[in-house]
Amino acid sequence: MTHEQPHILLLVLDTHRAERMSIYGYPRNTTPTLARFAEGATIFDWAFAPGQWTIPSHGSMFTGLYPTAHQSIQSYSMLPDSIPTVAEILRGQGYETVGFCNNPLVGVLDNGLKRGFNYFYNYGATFPDIPRIGDDRPLRRLQRVATDLIKTSISTPIERQFGRSPLLLRLATMPLFVPVWSRLFNFKGNTVQSLKDATDYLRYHVSTRRDHPLFMFVNLMETHLPYYPPQNWLDKWAPYWRHEREARDFIRDFNQQSYRWMAPLLNPLKPVENQAISDVYDAEVAWQDHHLKRIFGYLKRSGQLDNTMVIVVSDHGESFGEHDFMGHAFAIYNELVRVPLLIHYPKLFPPGKRIDHNVSTRRVFHTILEAAGIDFDVFGETVKDFSLSRSLGGLATEPQGETVATEAYPPMNFLNVMEVNHPAAVERFRVREVRRAIYSERGKLITVGDRPDEFFDVHGDPLESTNLLERPYGYENEILSLEHRLEDFITVQQARRDGSPGAGRLDYSNNPELLERLRGLGYIE
Repeated sequence: MTHEQPHILLLVLDTHRAERMSIYGYPRNTTPTLARFAEGATIFDWAFAPGQWTIPSHGSMFTGLYPTAHQSIQSYSMLPDSIPTVAEILRGQGYETVGFCNNPLVGVLDNGLKRGFNYFYNYGATFPDIPRIGDDRPLRRLQRVATDLIKTSISTPIERQFGRSPLLLRLATMPLFVPVWSRLFNFKGNTVQSLKDATDYLRYHVSTRRDHPLFMFVNLMETHLPYYPPQNWLDKWAPYWRHEREARDFIRDFNQQSYRWMAPLLNPLKPVENQAISDVYDAEVAWQDHHLKRIFGYLKRSGQLDNTMVIVVSDHGESFGEHDFMGHAFAIYNELVRVPLLIHYPKLFPPGKRIDHNVSTRRVFHTILEAAGIDFDVFGETVKDFSLSRSLGGLATEPQGETVATEAYPPMNFLNVMEVNHPAAVERFRVREVRRAIYSERGKLITVGDRPDEFFDVHGDPLESTNLLERPYGYENEILSLEHRLEDFITVQQARRDGSPGAGRLDYSNNPELLERLRGLGYIE
């Protein structure tokens, strides 16, 4: 293994809010393992996810593109073959690529996100994959063959239909069925087992193929609904749990009412309900953090840590009634799209360094390829220019013209369910509309259906409680500038959507308006 090709571990903490970590100012010590790990890492204070839910956000981290460009925006979307994934590129350059995934939206659905992996172990399914880690005992081989046969012929085809069928999704949201698929069918996977298997795989790889570079993707779902933390962790983070029946009943019912996980609130949560869901979430965060000791501890003890780039990031956060939204289907406020981002790789990212300006996690793609010593560009955006290592020098060294944005395409399958079960919320919260956010050094402009809707001074008002569009005194020029930048951003992303990185020169002759906009932006002559 050369200096340019370290091992790379991409650890995605699915549905993890940044502000629930002590390194981002949370007063409760829910993440001591991550805090110790961050001492040797570069911390990004203002990292924003390109999308508000799993598929578009993973699609951006895997391709370096925004959702409009890569078009992985629905549960039934297929990532175009013409857009290479980071795993495909690494595999083509000699990396062994392996995934340990607990999210069925990435691991079960046939959406192209698994392209490029030599091995992909999915834990979020009726019959989880059984990793083949140096165990060729006859009984294990027979078990794997039987499991693979059942999965291929029965369970996986059925599970994939839930991503395409509004009828099946509507049935799945019925409280009677939620405990079945969420517990019995391993909706959240198995955090402990997947971390054990990933660590064992690292150990096996180092002992058998030490000089062969490894790319490992791990997705953990512990902080995703439904919430079932162990009792001792509930006792610590919600000490009232055993004697507060109303809190217990609310979480029990909420866990079974999966429709409420995403639906906006027509009526706010009661204080006891808000406290309960927040504290149970903290218990899940802390329990998952505790088990991260296994993989981090192995990397340190084995001496592999300094020659392994470890990226810890989330695909999105979660709304708990802030701004009257729940879950992660429609909104793009900070509790949902501001995500943790830590990079441990002293050869490129100084320990203890904090980056205090806005960055997009789509640049995880470029950062991984830079560490691997691979030159690559997508639509002229080179690895060298868009790696997050460019952020180390502050705004002055960021790529020219870089726009940090979030795009929220409504998940249509869930919207279809809302049309039947919650029509008043569909109209009131305008959930049919695409939402976008674009960020300046201090401000954030949100559009709904491409119309400016809200503007916040996010550094002065991190909870986004005061919409300054209503009284924009002193912000008029910044708002106008962001409107123009967002128009240009959409134009460029739509042009990229209509082409592909491997398509050569694009023909816009049948779209003179788009042609003129691109020429004005300097993208074509």
